[in-house]
Amino acid sequence: MKKILFAAFIVAVATSLFYVKPLRFLMPYLSGVKCYGSICVDDSSKLQSALSLYSSAVEELRKVGITIQHNLKFVYCTTSKCYESFGGGRERAISFPFLGTVISPESWQAYISQHELVHWFQFSEIGAISTMKKPEWFREGMAYYFSGATDSDIPTHYLPIIEKYRVWHSNKSWTEVIEESINVK
Repeated sequence: MKKILFAAFIVAVATSLFYVKPLRFLMPYLSGVKCYGSICVDDSSKLQSALSLYSSAVEELRKVGITIQHNLKFVYCTTSKCYESFGGGRERAISFPFLGTVISPESWQAYISQHELVHWFQFSEIGAISTMKKPEWFREGMAYYFSGATDSDIPTHYLPIIEKYRVWHSNKSWTEVIEESINVK
């Protein structure tokens, strides 16, 4: 009976990894990436670029008072196949709470990594579920506002959202932002 239960467990895990793509962050090497610490790439020759993007993003956010608590799993993909294998779709990058972030081939810019790190800051400080329930102007407004992206690389429909967040955030300390985020609806 134990062997049958163990076999069923293995089949369930394998099936989950196949169909629930974000779960591949748990064993990213099964999707053909190589990880060096928390940074993974599908092309080892691009490792230094990925490490540089991640570390510069962390440093830029530190300058504005956003600290990242721990090393997060970031997968930098050079192919669409890699990106899609972790659950990426039409967006440029996506973060899955509790699992990791995947960066698409066309999104190897520090501000994209910064944007996703802001989401991780939100998950850490506000809670992943709570963050996902917040309105778009708060979630994406904060992420774009602190990403350092140029206006020309921000979809125009996000510009008013960023401004709404900027006004809400102005003159608040990070402690106040976190405390007052509870009331954001």
